[in-house]
Amino acid sequence: MKMDTLKKAIPTFMGYWERRRQEKKNQLPKHLRPLLRRPVFVQMVLNTGIIITLSWLMLNRDEFLTEAAPAVGLVVCLLLLIYTLISALQLKHRFLKAPGYRLTLINLWIMGIAWLLFPISVTVFLP
Repeated sequence: MKMDTLKKAIPTFMGYWERRRQEKKNQLPKHLRPLLRRPVFVQMVLNTGIIITLSWLMLNRDEFLTEAAPAVGLVVCLLLLIYTLISALQLKHRFLKAPGYRLTLINLWIMGIAWLLFPISVTVFLP
């Protein structure tokens, strides 16, 4: 085997870097690329986590020694709900005519369930 063919056959970091640079150069402009569905899935997981957290707080309310622990959890859930509301509406608008529109609707339904569960969990902790 010749040395040149051996060098071409062995993967190197510089060869990988050059291929990545060529792939980036050959991409479509940003406004023409298909939209990523990853943010929608991340939001769905976040909303599901909020629902699970609020349910866990309501089910285990007798185990808390002070009222500060569930209050901190409720405040964190409220802040995350506000963030997900804003970004979910932005994603819904971005995917309006794109192939991931149904996922954004499912995300909005999950977020709606979390929003309905929040006042219920607050009333559970009221004396």
